[in-house]
Amino acid sequence: MIENSNYNREWQENRIRFILSLYDESFFKGKKILELGAFNGDIGNYFTKIGSDVTCVEGLYSNYKLMCEKYPNIKSINCNLDTEEWKFGKFDIIINFGLFYHLEKNHNKHLKNCLDNCDLLFFESVILDSSDSKLHFRNESGVDQSLSEVGGTPTSQYVEDIFIESNVKYKRYDDIILDSSPHNYSWLEEDSNIFDGYKRRFWKVNRK
Repeated sequence: MIENSNYNREWQENRIRFILSLYDESFFKGKKILELGAFNGDIGNYFTKIGSDVTCVEGLYSNYKLMCEKYPNIKSINCNLDTEEWKFGKFDIIINFGLFYHLEKNHNKHLKNCLDNCDLLFFESVILDSSDSKLHFRNESGVDQSLSEVGGTPTSQYVEDIFIESNVKYKRYDDIILDSSPHNYSWLEEDSNIFDGYKRRFWKVNRK
């Protein structure tokens, strides 16, 4: 499914397979897709192979450069996504995987921009185990981390409050088939307020 990848291949493929359990491959043919925080472009490239018109956006220049070299067939953009601005236009589908919790300043506006500019959003993020609607900030650094070295991890309620405010139809999936050790989507909420960088959630969001 994903060729020549040494970055969490099983995890990337599990998320693709899960999407394909919701919509078959034919659904994506001819669809205009934007992948945000694409890192290495592997997921975007898969959808290119099944007939989608894909644009990938990556914030870290070194990742962007490698993505361009690996997948010259994909339109790739180097851009810091922690901003209120939206300059990408409208898409049939936006894929927003593993980006949101690396933002420091513009969580609310970023997610609303995504919702305003697509018909279907696939969204997943590390999530803080808390019943409150809030962000948990921490220092981080690395090739797949925050550009500012500060990231804000949301709670599920924080994310869903934005969905509710935006009047979209959403469904959260805590499905074990998404799990790929150590990444965990099927964990049970305990309201521990303890940060665990491997506890994640996945949503499908449609405009009403």
